[in-house]
Amino acid sequence: MKYKYILPFLVCLGLLPSLKAQNIQLDSLEPFIQKLMKDFEVTGLSLGIVTNNTILYAKGFGTRKINQNLPVNANTLFGIGSISKSFTALTLGILVDEGKIHWDDKVKDYLPYFELQDTYASENFTIRDLLTHRSGLREIAGGTLWYHSKLSRKEIIKGLKYSEPVSGFREKPAYQNVMYLVAAEIVSEVTGMRWDAFLKQRVFDKIDMKTSTSVASVRESNENLAFPHVWDANFKKTLVQQESGDNLAPAGIIYSSDYDMMNYMQLLLNDGIYKRDTLVSKKVIDEIFKPQILYPIEGSPFGNEFTSYGFGWWVTPRNNDKFIEHNGGIDGMAAKLFMLKDMNIGVIILTNISKEPASYLLKAKLLEQLFNDTSLDFYDIVKGYRDRRVNRKPTTKKRVMDTSPSLPLDDFVGVYTDKMCGDIHVKMLDEKELEISFSNSFIFKGKLTHWHFDTFQIEWDDIRVPKGYVTFDFNSNQEITGMTVDQQNLLDVDFRELDIKKK
Repeated sequence: MKYKYILPFLVCLGLLPSLKAQNIQLDSLEPFIQKLMKDFEVTGLSLGIVTNNTILYAKGFGTRKINQNLPVNANTLFGIGSISKSFTALTLGILVDEGKIHWDDKVKDYLPYFELQDTYASENFTIRDLLTHRSGLREIAGGTLWYHSKLSRKEIIKGLKYSEPVSGFREKPAYQNVMYLVAAEIVSEVTGMRWDAFLKQRVFDKIDMKTSTSVASVRESNENLAFPHVWDANFKKTLVQQESGDNLAPAGIIYSSDYDMMNYMQLLLNDGIYKRDTLVSKKVIDEIFKPQILYPIEGSPFGNEFTSYGFGWWVTPRNNDKFIEHNGGIDGMAAKLFMLKDMNIGVIILTNISKEPASYLLKAKLLEQLFNDTSLDFYDIVKGYRDRRVNRKPTTKKRVMDTSPSLPLDDFVGVYTDKMCGDIHVKMLDEKELEISFSNSFIFKGKLTHWHFDTFQIEWDDIRVPKGYVTFDFNSNQEITGMTVDQQNLLDVDFRELDIKKK
């Protein structure tokens, strides 16, 4: 869900004073897409290009599932990842139009159970704060609460009080998922409806997003569903099962199609009007797209010093135009959306493979055509980087050989706990190995093998989680007091937020 970085080719946006949609050479795109998918092993891809009143292009490529003839088309459902955040902002905007809420209302007025460690932040946190990533928490805080977990939305929100702040409230931005979940729960509290139902009735149904959904059971019943694919440790493309995601849908697990997303972009490009019907006011759309907090996440040429975040969108000024975008990623899915608001053009790219630069290159190709600027052709550079990554041998931590744990393996067995993510169990597998499992998340289960001293290597059962390490902590009496997890971060999970103690 945190595919947020401004793309390398944004530099082109300041090169010409105007952009004409008819400059896109659609016929030449398709050979490029076919080569792109072959070179980067993209399973399936769908591309949509729209103006404020016309669909210019909509086509799918590849397959919905590896090694099967299940063609992708413009109606194929893909995960849109963090682009979902913009829908949450829009649902709030509808309520602002109706006078039921205001952007600067305090969160606690609607959700009394919302609590952070910083008391001042808890009492003064506003809806605007929720949408602009300025909580003071570390980036992607709360990932261990929701990722493949059994916790409900309310339980996840209540767990935030255990997340340690790393900066002052409103001091600087740090990208969040869970705060958008809090925002969606305000919609539920105000309307008396589950956010998913409100989204369907007041947005999806109104703008003909007929197959889009935030509900896993609805998604899985669609026969034109793209299947997620990831790379394993040996860089082999592998099919995985998509998590339900219902507990974090407002922040990152909506599924949609090219056709549906083009209707959405038409609504936004037309200032809240779809087919002559006003869904939301221009005033709300302007507020959503207004720079709310300076957030220059990348330097030149990727962004500029004025790159900001609105409500669910990154906004970069380029001459007299406004470049609006958001990327999205969940396990096995990647989505890219950008709009040039003043020039009335929007692009959506959907793929069912994680962590690939193919979508970036397709965006670069589109803008290369629009601007007739061959300097945007950095295909070979990116392909070379990718090839080196594929052929790179996995690295492991330095190991001290011929060491033993301080205690027999039996002594490491027990129940450990973290205030935020709950109990963590360590069990005996056999005389040489242990097993670790997180009670609230089935994906965090794996085998512990002695590495050196009191450090064990974790080989997780699920290929989505790379190998990690856990070091057991002791007091002066040589009693185990807890453990420290040294784990490469996942897409939206940072294990550094854990403080694990032995019960």
